Amino acid sequence: MPLQPPVNPAVLGYTIREYAAYSVNGFVPELILVVGFLLAILLDAVTRKAKSKLFSIWFAIAVLALAGFFSALEWHGFDALHPGQWVPGSLIFPYSQTLFLPVVHQSVIESGYSMAVVDNFSVFLKLLVSLGGILVLLMSLSSKEVRSRSSRLGEYASLILGMSVGLYLMPASTDLVMMYISLELVSIAGYILAGFSRETERGSEAALKYILFGAFSSGLMIYGFSLFYGLTGTTNIIAIRQILALSGTAHTGVNIYILWTATILALAGMAYKISAVPFHFWTPDVYEGAPLPVTTLLSVASKAAGFGLLIRFVFFIFPQGRQTGAPLIDWQMILAVGAVLTMTFGNLAALLQTNVRRMLAYSTIAHAGYMLAALAIARASGIVAVMIYLAAYLFMQVGAFYAVMLIANKIGSEEIDDYRGLGARSPLVSSALVVFLISLTGIPLTAGFIGKFYVLSAILSSSGATHTVQWLWLAIAVILNSLISLYYYLRVAAALFLRRPLRELALERIGKSTPSTERIAYSIPAMSLLMFLVIPVVVLGIYFQPLVDFASSVIRFFNFQNIPY
Repeated sequence: MPLQPPVNPAVLGYTIREYAAYSVNGFVPELILVVGFLLAILLDAVTRKAKSKLFSIWFAIAVLALAGFFSALEWHGFDALHPGQWVPGSLIFPYSQTLFLPVVHQSVIESGYSMAVVDNFSVFLKLLVSLGGILVLLMSLSSKEVRSRSSRLGEYASLILGMSVGLYLMPASTDLVMMYISLELVSIAGYILAGFSRETERGSEAALKYILFGAFSSGLMIYGFSLFYGLTGTTNIIAIRQILALSGTAHTGVNIYILWTATILALAGMAYKISAVPFHFWTPDVYEGAPLPVTTLLSVASKAAGFGLLIRFVFFIFPQGRQTGAPLIDWQMILAVGAVLTMTFGNLAALLQTNVRRMLAYSTIAHAGYMLAALAIARASGIVAVMIYLAAYLFMQVGAFYAVMLIANKIGSEEIDDYRGLGARSPLVSSALVVFLISLTGIPLTAGFIGKFYVLSAILSSSGATHTVQWLWLAIAVILNSLISLYYYLRVAAALFLRRPLRELALERIGKSTPSTERIAYSIPAMSLLMFLVIPVVVLGIYFQPLVDFASSVIRFFNFQNIPY
């Protein structure tokens, strides 16, 4: 084996400086979150009074807003008149496969070996994570579950910032090691946040179940990643794709059975993060036991980043066969079957719930199934549909949980029977909750309808080769499950506006007059945030083209994969 030539110290120093500067310039939003996380810890340590710790929430909001602003600056605009001037993405933290010297960025862009990437896809999801985190922190200001533990508000805010670092990195990862580290960073912070109400029985149960299921799924995923490394000798997903592409349809040099095992194990860990069946068991208990703002963060921001990680994994790693044009591993059918199981189980389980929070928890499982169905077709239009769905889902899901939290703060219950007659006592909050619920169902003139419309449009698009609708059965499953969800969502609306309180009915039966009910009053900031969430749900259901155009531009970095539209 020939010896390596001696390295010139001046050249090495210049290369390292160029490598560091190039990578750090693309890592500014994440650095803001890391610095903000450390400062939030220090801020918590120097503030003694519980009232002073409320400042930590506002500080975390400012950090997330600043990180989101710098993320937006990373967006690569596309000029159709000058397509040659457009750069789809910037690979950061590049490395050489020889592991001797860092590779300068001109070479690494050609080879594609890096730990992360800054492209429109990752920027889109970073913006969703920032907006979701800000909305959750604003929710926390009105949450009795959080405010009653005001002495721990500093650690609460710092944990959300720490979790956001992982959420930023998940959709940007182009290396299996970075994928695992970012997912674990999110999970560890999530374990602690789920047990924020640790003095309650439900809070302790939520944290314990989250840890157990999280450790199990993480073990499965890291074992799957190790098999990929054993098969290919690399952890870079683009390099893995290049190596697997050499095998062709004959699978020369790659054990197809080990490749199947590695794929299933890796997908298992990602299925846990998006609450897909059969890795969903933690979801209802954790969502019920954690404070509602934490539940909202897990159901919106964590799910968005989880889908970003899943999309990056399946669309980047698996090449198409040389002869058939089909993927080397039929991950499409895995996702399609998982989508049907996920949406069906989530909706059927939600039918049986009497608690609104648990009903919404099972609903989030069903919505993960709808988005998995769009990804299963392996088309660019499916990715666009998921991006549109995630944007709409952010507002309607946060809004639904926020309305439930406001009602629970006043009546001390989340049972559907206790919602009876609330439409008369709390008309504005009840009406807003109904708007969010019908949007989650997918009824026209709401953002949820636009999301499901594009999911179904992507699934029902005909194949370019055969001109047939290959996934018709999958579209039928989405439609049938949407009809099932209509029942349990409207059951809450009926309790709010069409049914009288049980106490009034009991008094009438014994011949007593029912006392007049007082209106429930809410603070102006709480109602302002509620209206801020309602307006996009309604506006996006009517004027949605800007969202569609915005989502369509996120996949331009995927063009080198030759994904059919």
